[in-house]
Amino acid sequence: MENRIFFPLYTANLNIDNLYGLVKTTIEISKPLKEVMSDLVKAALNKLEAANAELEKRMKKTLGSALTPELTEMNRKRNKLFAEIKRFVSTADKSSIETLKKEGSLFKIFLDPYWDTEGSPLNTITSIYEEILDRFNTTESLKKSAEVLGITVLISELENINIVYDELYKKRNNEISNKTGNSASKIKDSVVQVYEQYCISIEQSVNLVPNKKIEQLFNDMDGLRRKYAIIKPKPRKENEEKE
Repeated sequence: MENRIFFPLYTANLNIDNLYGLVKTTIEISKPLKEVMSDLVKAALNKLEAANAELEKRMKKTLGSALTPELTEMNRKRNKLFAEIKRFVSTADKSSIETLKKEGSLFKIFLDPYWDTEGSPLNTITSIYEEILDRFNTTESLKKSAEVLGITVLISELENINIVYDELYKKRNNEISNKTGNSASKIKDSVVQVYEQYCISIEQSVNLVPNKKIEQLFNDMDGLRRKYAIIKPKPRKENEEKE
């Protein structure tokens, strides 16, 4: 029997927000299954919870910035735009008009890996929107579909607000970093290490002592890793500036 291993994800290349989001969601989907975990897996999960709690505590200093309310409102607007794009696409995908259905189906296939982006941590959302827009802008068939579906203007608005959001986000982080030091980034490597340890423990469980609940957890965690893997890694220097 072939051993199951997680989808490759270079966790160290994620910035602080994306790493936090990945680990937070991993913990949330893992905790309800503690009763079926081995002592080793429970210990790894407890260690991961402690590490992410410390990371969260250090990240909360950004909430005091005067720029935070503006960022929150901009995030609401860009998510609203994305939701509107999805509504157009979903409606076209179900249309009885052949042309609309064809282009709607094509665009929905493109958006499917990103469909639930709005629920991600804030800067993870930025990175995923960047990925969507980069792929859209370099694919002529998607541009054609967008024109037929009437979403070209919405996509342009989403791109503009995402760029402005990212600039303001970096400005806020630099402001906070200058005042208090880059404390969250100091423990990033340890969080990465603990997360990878937990993933190894789940791999061992699903291969050596499998049960349906652990297998489902493995699948859910694997899907989560695939979601974060679509985010293009950025140079280490830029990551450090954003953190």
